Amino acid sequence: MYSSNSWGTLTRLFAGATLLVGGLGGCVDQNRPVYEAPARQTIPIPVCAKPLAPPPRGRGDSNKAVVRDLDPEEWLEVMVPDFDMKKGLEHRATDCTGHFVFANETLRYGVSLVEWPRTIDPDELDIRSGPKGLKVLRLRALQFENADQGGPIALVRAIDDRAEIFGVGSYRGPQNAKLTPVRMGNETLVVAEAKRCPDVTNCRKVADFFLLRKGRLINAASVDLERVVRVPSVLERGLYAEYKMVTDVSYSPDGIQLHEQVRVKIIPYEKEPERDSDRTLRTVEFSRLLRVERDTLFSTNESLWERVVGQD
Repeated sequence: MYSSNSWGTLTRLFAGATLLVGGLGGCVDQNRPVYEAPARQTIPIPVCAKPLAPPPRGRGDSNKAVVRDLDPEEWLEVMVPDFDMKKGLEHRATDCTGHFVFANETLRYGVSLVEWPRTIDPDELDIRSGPKGLKVLRLRALQFENADQGGPIALVRAIDDRAEIFGVGSYRGPQNAKLTPVRMGNETLVVAEAKRCPDVTNCRKVADFFLLRKGRLINAASVDLERVVRVPSVLERGLYAEYKMVTDVSYSPDGIQLHEQVRVKIIPYEKEPERDSDRTLRTVEFSRLLRVERDTLFSTNESLWERVVGQD
């Protein structure tokens, strides 16, 4: 049996809980679009932002987020607050996070073919789109001896009445390198794919994976997507073995799944036509995982390329 005091206490607790539930229910916007909830969980927090004029909205669109398209030059003005298209870009310019734009190891030995402060040609700015309005901006301002081009990169998004920057970094690579934002569980990556082929017997396509950490884009790992090389065969003296690797990449909350395949063959050899020098020796496949560990991507195993090349 409950005493009168106990019963009164229970009554007050029940009434308070009812009011709390009712209060929470009254704060929920029943008309809120469902898609906005996961977007809040997956989009990172911006480190820099700039207000934009509100976008025009139609009737019934007041609760919907509007993804905006800005010109690359407009994004450069957000990333580098002191930049002005008419005055140009200073070699000691700092980005919106307070870091020097060009003073870092990645861009070392790069030179500008235009005097400082240098004007920016719109053709030097690349921008590629990804999920949920995310984009990657790349400025190709510096030149290198091997024909690479380098400069700052940024992960950005323009939505409703603001332009947001989530991270800034640096990248050096071929002019036609492709930088794309990618979602991987709760992580947002920038993936840079670049191909260098000095000749058909020595060709390599590489993916650099940039992690977003405290407003910076950190190059956390590099992976061969395609690779070919010819070396003297250790089994068939006087002949050459050709190794070709292809890597399939997939993304999951656990990390970056890499499925590597290496095909080995003895290549045709005109100087000794009587020898059987055009045949496949073997095909080797292996899967490994790049797992996020703090500010880097840790591989669960060594690359198949390192373990196979030179063994045939």
